[in-house]
Amino acid sequence: MREQYKRILLKLSGESLMGEQGYGIDAKRVADYAEQIKQVVESGVQVAIVIGGGNIFRGLSGAAKGVDRVKGDQMGMLATVINSLALSSGLESIGQAAQVFTAINMFPIGEYYSKWKAIDAMNAGKVAILSGGTGNPFFTTDTGSALRGIEVEADVMLKGTRVDGIYTADPEKDPTATKFSEITYDEIYNRGLKVMDLTATTLCKVNNLPIIVFDMDTKGNLMKVMNGEPIGTLVYEKKESNEKTDITQFNMNDPKHYLNEAEESMQLAVDFLDEALAHIRAGKANPKILDGVRVDYYGSQCPISNVANISVPDARTITITPWEKAMFKVIEKAIIDSPVGITPENNGEVIRLAIPPLTEDRRKQLVKQSKGEAENAKMSVRNARREAIEGLKKAVKNDGMPEDVQKDAENTVQKIHDKYVKKIEDLFAAKEKEILTV
Repeated sequence: MREQYKRILLKLSGESLMGEQGYGIDAKRVADYAEQIKQVVESGVQVAIVIGGGNIFRGLSGAAKGVDRVKGDQMGMLATVINSLALSSGLESIGQAAQVFTAINMFPIGEYYSKWKAIDAMNAGKVAILSGGTGNPFFTTDTGSALRGIEVEADVMLKGTRVDGIYTADPEKDPTATKFSEITYDEIYNRGLKVMDLTATTLCKVNNLPIIVFDMDTKGNLMKVMNGEPIGTLVYEKKESNEKTDITQFNMNDPKHYLNEAEESMQLAVDFLDEALAHIRAGKANPKILDGVRVDYYGSQCPISNVANISVPDARTITITPWEKAMFKVIEKAIIDSPVGITPENNGEVIRLAIPPLTEDRRKQLVKQSKGEAENAKMSVRNARREAIEGLKKAVKNDGMPEDVQKDAENTVQKIHDKYVKKIEDLFAAKEKEILTV
C-alpha cells in the first residue's frame, strides 16, 4: 500500500489537453481534469499544478526549425500560461477556487510566483496553478515541476500522462515490454528510461521527492492514486540496505548518521552539477553534449555511444558514425528532439554537428544557464543541511541526544554545507571562464 499524501504537485502534459483534437485545448478534457482535481481537494489534499505547453508550442521543436532557442522557450512559457488559465477557468466553473501564478511578472494575468504565496493559496483551499516554467530558457516543464514541488514542500510529484506507467520499452513498439509497479531513480538512469529529463529526475532524487507516473486521462485514476491504490509506477530513492536501516533505528542519537547522510546528499548535488555543466556547450566541440540523448534501438532506449562511434576531428566539429545504416535517421531525429540545440548534417555516411561560434549575447545566456544549474545545486545542498538539522533536533527530543552534542553536530553540518557551496561556486566559476574565453 502506498502512502497517502497531504500536499501534491501534479504535473500535467500539455499534449493531453488536446484530447482528440490534435491541437489546442479540448474543453471536455479540461472539464474531466477539473472534476478529478476538485474531488482530490475536497478529500482534504492540497494541490499545486504545473502544466506543459506542448499542445500549443514547444521551444525545442521551434529551435530545430530555426527559431532562436531563447525566444522559442519563452514562447513555450507563454503556452503554459494559456493552458493554466484554461484549467483555472475549468475549475472555477465547477466551484473550485484556483489561483494562477506566473514565473515571470505578468500581472494581472496571474500573480507573480513565490513559494509562500502559493502555499498560502493552498492553505486557503485553492488550487495553486504554477505557470511559466522556471521563468528561464533551457529548462523543461518537468524540471520546473520538480523545482516547484520541492519549493512548495509537496509530499509527492504526480506525473499525469497518457500512459499508465513506466515500461521496460515503448509498449506501442515492443509487445514484450513490461510495466514497473515501482522503480528506483538509479534504475531509471542505468536503463536509460525516458521518464523526465536528467535535471528534473536528479532534482527529485537528491531532494527525496518521490514521483508517481500514471494515466491521468482515465477518469478516476487521480483519486485512486490519492487513496494509495497501486496505479501507475512509483519512482523512489532506494535505501542503501536493510542492515543500515536497522542500525540507524537503534543509533538515532549518534550524530554521525545525520552528518553522513547530509554529506552524501551534498556530494550528489555537486556530482550532478558537474555533469550538467559538462553538457552546456561553450563554443567548442565536446562529445559530452550528447550524453543525455537517447535513441530507440529495437525497442530499447540507449545512448548514442552504444550504437555509433563519436569523434571530434576539430575544435568545431563532432562526427557520429552509426554502426548500422538504419540508425542514421533515428540518431538524427533524436538529436533534433534533444536540448542539444544543433541541427545535424546527415550525408548518409556520417552525421556532423557543426558547433557554431558563440556571440557575446549567447555567451551571456550560457553563463546565465550555468548559474541557474549552480543555484539548483546550492538549493539541494541547503535542503540537505535543513534535513540534517531537523533530524538532530528530533534526536534530542525523541532519542535522548545531548543538546551539546546536537549543537556541535549542527556546527559541523554548517561547515560541510559551506565546503560544498564552495565546490559549487568553483565549478560555476570555471564554467563561466570557459564560456567567456574567446
